[in-house]
Amino acid sequence: MKAKLLHQQAMDYSFKAKQAVSENNSDYAFEMFCKAAEIESKVAKFYFDKPELEPTRSVLIRSAAFLNLKAGLIDKAQEFIFFGLLNVTDKEIKSQLNDALEISVSLKNMSPYGASNEYNYLTQLRQKSIHYILEPSHSVFGNSVSLEMLKDFSNNFLKSLKSYASSMFTRFAKDWDYSEEAAKEFEKLANPLLTGSSIGSFKFSLANDFLSREGEDDKIKQLKSNIVEKYHTNIFINPLDTESIQILKKEFSDKEINDIFRPLTRIKAKNSAYKIGYYDTDNYNKIFIPRIATEQKKKLLPIVEINKDEIGRLESSIVHRRELSSGKVSKQTIISEELKSYEFEQLIKEITPKNYSSVILNEEILLNINFDSENGFDMSFPDFDLKTIDTEYQRGLDKLSELLYLKIIQIAEKDVRDDIEQAEWDFIKKIISNPEALKR
Repeated sequence: MKAKLLHQQAMDYSFKAKQAVSENNSDYAFEMFCKAAEIESKVAKFYFDKPELEPTRSVLIRSAAFLNLKAGLIDKAQEFIFFGLLNVTDKEIKSQLNDALEISVSLKNMSPYGASNEYNYLTQLRQKSIHYILEPSHSVFGNSVSLEMLKDFSNNFLKSLKSYASSMFTRFAKDWDYSEEAAKEFEKLANPLLTGSSIGSFKFSLANDFLSREGEDDKIKQLKSNIVEKYHTNIFINPLDTESIQILKKEFSDKEINDIFRPLTRIKAKNSAYKIGYYDTDNYNKIFIPRIATEQKKKLLPIVEINKDEIGRLESSIVHRRELSSGKVSKQTIISEELKSYEFEQLIKEITPKNYSSVILNEEILLNINFDSENGFDMSFPDFDLKTIDTEYQRGLDKLSELLYLKIIQIAEKDVRDDIEQAEWDFIKKIISNPEALKR
């Protein structure tokens, strides 16, 4: 057998198939992948009983497995996958064959043509994927990520991404006559697909669908297919330094910034239960995304405050307004209901603990407040990882003020500080004049 010549012929067919895939010619791609798989299978089987010809044997077995997957010939692909897993010693090739086995199981009950198209679609998605990793901030459950963490991340990530997609569509279609429903429909298209995952420290890959829908403009297809990548680069990993914030404020309205970045402040809060990283596509190094400090949040987001008089009863109302012929305005409340949850901020210029002296601040700091009808007011200052919950607003504020005061004293009295404590001490010196005087 002229193995080298036959292998090259298989690669030529495979190259033609890949070109056809890029041109959306699925029929010709399927035909070429089938020819490539048939030839490469013969070559790989020739090497089955020749272990002395490693690593050539392992490389050809892997090639035959994947070419059969691309041709939708799942049973043949699994023949090479299982042989490789039992006989190959190369760790990287074994890992790739394990991945191939997982894919082959998911395609098992499809026709060859359907399986081929599905595999090649997944391959293209993976090429466009952003690779993320979620790890717990504290090892309460070891290195495992809880479903609660996944839920929090996915909910806030999707809110932010869809708001960004809506803003991009609005700019893209500014010269078009489009309805609000069209913008909402594009929001639905910005729906990242999970293209890979692993357990423990949860690794996963995301990419957006790129297939054309009936009646869909080519420009819309291009916009949606790149939306996850653009969001990752321009928004998700944005350093949010002073210059970046100024650029964002020029590009987006206050409402857009609030809708896009407020969910991210929850994901990247200093007191978040998890941390999020991504893998650099050039060198595959793992990079963890910096937390968002309250100082950045104060510069970036429009502050959502609530009047103290309204705090006892948070409610949502639908009101019908009508101007009478006399010039007066008639208002009728159609629906009024208490809010079950509400999020807002509280700017404070002074720390006022009940049992200690007040501390005047050089600049305002931002407290996060989440109202929940079941638990009451959840108040926090993420920069110091401080949090308290109370059913009464003022009592909760007093508790948080006392925690803030005691934290400042604790850091001030330390002679030796680790990196986190030093960063906290630098922040304290910025907001308080002569904090050393507070030492007891």
